[in-house]
Amino acid sequence: MAPKTSPDAEAPIPEWIARFVADIPSAVALLDRELRYVAANNRWLNAFGIVGESVIGQRHEQIDPASALLLADLHRRALAGETVEASLADDDALTEGASHRIIGVRPHHDRDGTIVGVVATVHEALAVATEKSLQYATDALTGLAGRHCFMKRIRAAIAPEAGPRRPAAIFLLDIDNFKGVNDLHGASIGDEVLRVIANRLLASTRSRPLPSARAGRPPATQRSDMVARLGADEFAIILGNPTPSLGDADAFARRLLQLAVSPVLIGEQRVRLSANLGYIVTTEAHRTEDHAMRDLDAALQEAKQRGPNSAKAWEPALTSNVGRRLALLDQLRAALDENQFVLHYQPILRLDDGHVVGAEALLRWNHPSDGLVPPAAFLPVLEETGLIVPVGCWVLRETVRQMQVWQMLYGRDLLDWVSVNVSARQFNDPSVLLATLAEIRDSGFPLSRLKIEITESAVMRNPQITRSVLTELQELGIRIAIDDFGTGYSALGALRDYQVDTMKIDRGFTSAIDTPDGKELVLAMLKIARIYGADVVAEGVETIVQRDILRRSGCGYAQGYLFAKPMDGSFFGAFALTHLVETGDAAD
Repeated sequence: MAPKTSPDAEAPIPEWIARFVADIPSAVALLDRELRYVAANNRWLNAFGIVGESVIGQRHEQIDPASALLLADLHRRALAGETVEASLADDDALTEGASHRIIGVRPHHDRDGTIVGVVATVHEALAVATEKSLQYATDALTGLAGRHCFMKRIRAAIAPEAGPRRPAAIFLLDIDNFKGVNDLHGASIGDEVLRVIANRLLASTRSRPLPSARAGRPPATQRSDMVARLGADEFAIILGNPTPSLGDADAFARRLLQLAVSPVLIGEQRVRLSANLGYIVTTEAHRTEDHAMRDLDAALQEAKQRGPNSAKAWEPALTSNVGRRLALLDQLRAALDENQFVLHYQPILRLDDGHVVGAEALLRWNHPSDGLVPPAAFLPVLEETGLIVPVGCWVLRETVRQMQVWQMLYGRDLLDWVSVNVSARQFNDPSVLLATLAEIRDSGFPLSRLKIEITESAVMRNPQITRSVLTELQELGIRIAIDDFGTGYSALGALRDYQVDTMKIDRGFTSAIDTPDGKELVLAMLKIARIYGADVVAEGVETIVQRDILRRSGCGYAQGYLFAKPMDGSFFGAFALTHLVETGDAAD
């Protein structure tokens, strides 16, 4: 096997790694964070019936759609730090002593400990578990029902072998960024938190302990509720008969969410969580458990889009939206692979002399047929799916490349810094962000010329994690800006606790500055910034009146359409050079 180049890799895979993978006497593959093949030996290809085809750089669903969902689920869990296994056989067809294939997936770490992909293996095993033992299998950590048992219960509820068909009320609860809890407090604390959440859910329902398979007792009746753990940080609940009304289900969903987000006290550690919940009361359209879970997941994804600690009931439009989002996600993956993303730069000017001192880098998608796509149309999908992490790294590298081009063409004095927006998702799993910045620093580029912008709400979403990440960023020499100040929870704590370099006043406040109340509010923000030693950039300046009020009030910097719209790198260079010459002449 010759060395190949991964789409995300900076260098070809060393020859010895390729030979090592090829010689392993088991079916082995190495996949990156996007489920693309980095390496695979012949035994792996044979396991999936792949003949005479290079898989390097392709996603698994392109190779073997039949196993795509299973491997995608294992891949997601492995990227969260788990080592997981599953059978490639149909569980319903397993008989004791029969041979079947087991796929195992574990995290693959870079030298600095960053999870950069997964290692997957396939091996033959004897089916020592019967259908009955699978039915009664429990989650080892919490003692709750497992996925197999829960799916059986849904099937029995919505398509009973006897009796009338009845609706089922099902709830899917996802703990937000649980990996961050493990990173901050340690895995043992994280495990205990999950046990506490499991016990809270059990106590809030009419659940009964699962019977022992050895005892041969029947499962809990359909009148009892069932709580299950479906993934590392995902719980599911199905209510027994009688099925509640949608209004009752709404109230129960809010109760479940409150149980999940109430602080957990483990010893002296007080762990605060956020979560989202999707729920459904099934209809005649849900004829299988797969239909129910598909729509339940659609409701959960909609809840996540609404922000932390949100709950959403399923409605038919959500499933259509999920289909459109999946299609858009495929296009966005292609956009990253095929360099369709571009950056535009909006100038930031010093108000007292009009000199361009910086810029904000803004992501744009140059769609091959639709042209420039508005950011609001694709940024939420990037954030929701986690694709914002590799895209965010591309933004940083591209910004640095453009700054180096400007310096070569126009000199170092063209501008002082460029701001780059970093999402809450990048802060929740900061290892990739920090590794990218360390790589840029090691290349010789001064990181003091970069300014990281994070929104006020993202700062306050996970304050403990944010504190750690901002500290590491500042140790690298990065400057920090709080974006959209005044629109989130409260950034006063961030200004007090961190050495924030810049505070950006949201355009909503700037637009009202020519009113008495609006002006007083902006003046209060400027006073707060001065107390904490932060510079102020006013966003969305569109009129001369707004500019003059800001300048007289002591605001140092501004950006907005009054000065210039965002523009590509070549136009920005010419624009900044013109202002440099004009303000230089004025100074002379």
